[in-house]
Amino acid sequence: MRLAVCVKRVPAPGARINVMADGRAVDAAHLGFTTSPHEECAVEEAVRLVEAHGGTVTVLTVGPPEAEEQLRYAASVGATDLVLVPIADEGVAWDPQRTAAVLAEALSRLEAESGSPFDLILFGNESADSGGYQVGLRVAHALGRPCATGLKAVAVGDGEISCEQE
Repeated sequence: MRLAVCVKRVPAPGARINVMADGRAVDAAHLGFTTSPHEECAVEEAVRLVEAHGGTVTVLTVGPPEAEEQLRYAASVGATDLVLVPIADEGVAWDPQRTAAVLAEALSRLEAESGSPFDLILFGNESADSGGYQVGLRVAHALGRPCATGLKAVAVGDGEISCEQE
């Protein structure tokens, strides 16, 4: 089984968020970062599935070189392949549309390089910093894949992956 998980680097809970003098951006100079908690769950679920059924877990994140910290976390819980999609232009705002387009392109490239699609691509339900619920849906649409949200369980059996919601 070949799984992918997309994670987001977010400010650490409880961190003091300072705004730049122009009021348009967050001053991240002294800000700690972590993986969004919902996406931590997605990484752990992917690792659980691979431990039970075999395969690989590829974790991707979009961000600056410092986002490698979030990939190291993923490796520490069992992710096998780590991909940092670098931010090409730090002066451009990263909204859900742009993030989804970049992730969809990276996922398509990884699938083309391996010659096979991912069996399942996981996202957290929402990111801890914006709670927009958009990136996973937009990536699914861009890749022409089905999408299920708000999952409480994922199971593999008889060559199928089934998802449960409340």
